Amino acid sequence: MNYYLLLKERSISYAEKPFLYIGEEIYSYRAFFTKIERMTQHLSCVIKDDLENADVLVSAESFLNQALLFFAVQKFNARPILLHHGLVESDIEHIAKTNDLQGIFILNAESLSYKRFPYEARQHEYPDCLGVLSSGTTGTPKVMYRTFESWAGFFPVQNEIFGLKETSCLFFHGSLSFTGNLNAFLAALFIGASVCTSECTNVKLWIALMEKHTADIIYLVPAKLRLLVEAIKVAVSSVRSLFTGSQIISASLLRLLQRKLPNASIILYYGASELNYITYAHCRDCTRDPRNVGIPLPGVDISVADGLIYVNTPFHVSGITLPFTLHDKGYMNEQGELIFEGREQAWVNKGGFKISLERVELKIKAVAGIREAAVLPVEDEVRGADLVAFLVPSDGIEKKKLRRMVRSALLPVEMPKKIYFLAEIPLNDRGKLAKDLLLKEIRK
Repeated sequence: MNYYLLLKERSISYAEKPFLYIGEEIYSYRAFFTKIERMTQHLSCVIKDDLENADVLVSAESFLNQALLFFAVQKFNARPILLHHGLVESDIEHIAKTNDLQGIFILNAESLSYKRFPYEARQHEYPDCLGVLSSGTTGTPKVMYRTFESWAGFFPVQNEIFGLKETSCLFFHGSLSFTGNLNAFLAALFIGASVCTSECTNVKLWIALMEKHTADIIYLVPAKLRLLVEAIKVAVSSVRSLFTGSQIISASLLRLLQRKLPNASIILYYGASELNYITYAHCRDCTRDPRNVGIPLPGVDISVADGLIYVNTPFHVSGITLPFTLHDKGYMNEQGELIFEGREQAWVNKGGFKISLERVELKIKAVAGIREAAVLPVEDEVRGADLVAFLVPSDGIEKKKLRRMVRSALLPVEMPKKIYFLAEIPLNDRGKLAKDLLLKEIRK
């Protein structure tokens, strides 16, 4: 089974029901499947090899083209791997060589092409139907493979927790190469829901789109949620659930969400591309510990050894050993909730003191007058390592005053070596912190 076959089934059972709203375009389940069939005809014209059992990269700038190629490639019983935007040719070649990939489809506004790679296909131990790229912010992404069941087998559980129903309209934004977006998209397809998204980054257009199609579920990372709710002028009552992850929800963002989306159940999850959803928490109290990422989802077991979190779940990428650790640090509290303390590599040793970047960032975000913040490690000739902070101040706040407030909120050893003020914290196409752009600020 693969997702092309699932879409084919849904195109019959939900034929005229709206499946996808992209800006002003509307595709019913049947119309979208028809578009996929046309795409498979185009693929047949550009490929000269048998794609059966092949692992192929998919490069497309637009959401629509990503989706079309994702499903179309699976009709040939090949495994699509959606590429992140912005990868340079050397990155793509490294991914292909390291993973013995067979080729790459490139679809842009002008043309569709296929480039073959000179690598023999790997034998897959499991019935994998797709590949995903790691969505971290450093290093060349790695390829991981998934069986159909590794996601679809968990959709009934996650849809129940996140409130995604057959009658729902789910809004999300960003590239399908981000596994959070791809998973949400396929979960909506699985249950026969509608999906609403936009190719643009104009938040006002997002709001208009959500209102027009009565989106009742939102999936966005916290940084995008802040942009959304800050742009909402009148409280939106139609949204009844939003789920978010990849970053922590600060108290200030939680207050904004509760005010602008008064009827929404706000759910923070902890998950990973290698695994799936691991824990979840209903965020109701603004005084809650923002590091609290909740209880394990049904069927997921968590243990902690030497401060590292280990996860045992049947819904994971192929070929990993369980229990699996992402080298995230944390502990379980007395209520059985996971307290997340950041990635192991997100700690620095500053003059003999171990400091959590996550904890410093949370302290800074709690300072009144700071809309967003990010903290990165830097090398220091004396201390070995230090911190730098990037702040997005609220309108009208003096930078000198903010520096004093930040200093008051932190321990002396936690105070960043330098503070940079930005209009926005830059994000990549996966909604993750664009560390490369922040590092350019340091080098200026």
